[in-house]
Amino acid sequence: MSFLFLIVLSSNGQEERTLGLGSPGESGDLSESAQVERNDSIEPRLHSWTLTNQFSKRVDSYVDTATINFHNYNPIFKKSISNNYLGFLGAPYESNIFFDRERSNHFYFMRNLNAYYRASEDIQFFNTTTPYSSLQYSQGNQGTRRTEQMFNAFYTQNIDSVTNLGFRYNAIKNKSQYVLQESTHSFLNFFVSRNSERYNGYLSVVSGNNDLLENGGIISDRIDVEVPAWALFLANSMGGSLGTNNTSVSPYDLNVNLPTGVELNNKSLTLFTSHEYLMGRLPVFNPIEEDSTAFQFEPRYSAQYSVEFNRYNRHLIERSVIQSFFDTTLIQTGSHTDSASFSRFSQIFQLNAFEDQNRRFSFAKRAFIENEIVQAVHPLPYGQRKYNYSNVYAGGEISNTNDGFMNWSALARFAILGRNLGDAIVKGTLEMPIVLGNDTSTFYAQAWYSDISADIFQEHWFSNHFQWENDFRKQHEVVLRGSYLYPRYRASAGASYVLFSNYLYNDEQALPAQYSGEFSVLSAWLNKDFSLGRFHWSNKVVWQAVANDAVLRLPALSLYSNFYYSHYLFQVMKIQLGADIYYHTPFLSNKYEPSTTRFYLQNEMQTGGYPVINLYANAKLKRTSAFVHLLHANSMFKFGEFFSVPYYPIEQMAFRFGFVWTFYD
Repeated sequence: MSFLFLIVLSSNGQEERTLGLGSPGESGDLSESAQVERNDSIEPRLHSWTLTNQFSKRVDSYVDTATINFHNYNPIFKKSISNNYLGFLGAPYESNIFFDRERSNHFYFMRNLNAYYRASEDIQFFNTTTPYSSLQYSQGNQGTRRTEQMFNAFYTQNIDSVTNLGFRYNAIKNKSQYVLQESTHSFLNFFVSRNSERYNGYLSVVSGNNDLLENGGIISDRIDVEVPAWALFLANSMGGSLGTNNTSVSPYDLNVNLPTGVELNNKSLTLFTSHEYLMGRLPVFNPIEEDSTAFQFEPRYSAQYSVEFNRYNRHLIERSVIQSFFDTTLIQTGSHTDSASFSRFSQIFQLNAFEDQNRRFSFAKRAFIENEIVQAVHPLPYGQRKYNYSNVYAGGEISNTNDGFMNWSALARFAILGRNLGDAIVKGTLEMPIVLGNDTSTFYAQAWYSDISADIFQEHWFSNHFQWENDFRKQHEVVLRGSYLYPRYRASAGASYVLFSNYLYNDEQALPAQYSGEFSVLSAWLNKDFSLGRFHWSNKVVWQAVANDAVLRLPALSLYSNFYYSHYLFQVMKIQLGADIYYHTPFLSNKYEPSTTRFYLQNEMQTGGYPVINLYANAKLKRTSAFVHLLHANSMFKFGEFFSVPYYPIEQMAFRFGFVWTFYD
């Protein structure tokens, strides 16, 4: 394997590099617990980062060891404060915040499961002074024989001062309160990195499973919930409604559209490796002064080669085909199974010239060429159809990160050969500190335009219930984004704008479609935290406006609010007691199509206009953290219909608890 070559090449380089802590806030710094316990004379320090810009740039990340908001364990709500999802942990989802939506998964039919999988761009690499590991377990009570469980295990350690290895295992298993709603997600990631004076090498392997059992949603557009007797008086006194018939119906007993369910099994494998050799001054470009008596290596140039392989397999099982639910049935009317797959092999070669630390006006330069080879397979009535294609991209980037006044970058990438010929992105970023008296705030800005080809499965597909053959034009985007961060006042704000033409979407028949005209989306957001002694109040609000709601629907307003009390008990145990609320205004949210795991337009039913309130308590004592969580505590009061996706209600009030143990010796 190519990474063995990495070790051999760099076995003579045992230089220690100053990596620093580089961890934002409380979450990445181990010093809180280290004040209580030390490992001999070595202070536990952990530095972590991810690779961006085609794996050429290291960006500091963090390992979450925080107590604050530890109860927020659902992966989709860690990514966005408002989501259109099927109402249970592990369900397919799409963010209601348009600019939070992701398109990073290579496999079209797994894009709505991104939060439960780890792509190469998400892999964290580490340098640590002592071995670091953590175990996390949480469980929820969903009713009789209905449980929710999460387990995460993580370990990393340095072999020497520049070589690190480790693994991460995450698993979710959930049997929802509603019949025939289950999810099982897991991934196992092994990673190795070596960062010496002249060499950076990385290897990552991710194996994932994402399995779903879907019921097509409940038949009714109303929910008559089971209400505890003690809550009846409170609900009525607060103006709530317990339903027109005041009956007690268990969620598990509600009738669903697919009484035998649709089962989806997804398996994935990702292999990534990257090797970068760093060079100092080259006499051709940087003559060395004759009177120089000392030499200290300073990286000025590098050559980097990266390889990534992705394999996705999708298997669908219909134990009984419910023709009354699906508009068409093309292959089997009794029971049916089919399979699809997607494979991608990509390689990137790039040359880098770094900024000159000794010059005031200097900028980094990067040139790259990238090749990808793809095979896509979908079912047919008898057999399968394969599509093989490739693309070649070329481009470059210039940037400046050493200027104390302003950091900036400019990137261009073009498809010069292959199926996606003509695809392009030109992007600029800006970061500027603003000094106001003794305070420093920061302004960020991004702007880009892009032309993007439709996915191969948006153009070609055949299955038991859907078929399409399309020839779409490239989707064109012009995007402007800006934000302002003022740490002293614990506030930040921003705005985003996008202008679309040839926008790709799923229409009311759940078929891929394209809008040939132009329209725009405008969004603005505000974050603000308040504190009064030990009481705290955190808020985020997002406003959105769409110029054409015939092809895209979004809630006008989404908000998250978290009120809590935080304190140390006996000067050793940190506690947080609070309540948080999620809310978005009513809108025609997208409907869900279970056989293809996609969301699509509908005109039948509005969702939203309903607050979800959670009660929680978090605690941390030395290396152990714990939480208890009463999820959707207000469901008993029935102040409205709590559907997220049309005909998919959010899980009703349930109790969760969890623990995490950390070790760093």
